[in-house]
Amino acid sequence: MMKPSIAAHVTTAQAIQAQAIATEANRVIATLKLSTPADREMVEAVLESLKAVADILAPAVGKTIGIRLIAIRNNIAVQQIQAA
Repeated sequence: MMKPSIAAHVTTAQAIQAQAIATEANRVIATLKLSTPADREMVEAVLESLKAVADILAPAVGKTIGIRLIAIRNNIAVQQIQAA
């Protein structure tokens, strides 16, 4: 069993990682809405990479990125990601 102080540190670190991944995913998603939008395939590639990392460090964010990827591939407008 972990000490409470260590457990709190781990939880805080996980939240920071989840927020960082969500922030980067949001930046990538935002490039689709620029006056000269980013190439959709490049956006998908970056989101797939972020999802691979998120699946390990922040599974809930990884699942959300996966949903956004499906929407992008189906030409559906996507919303920003909220980190849990």
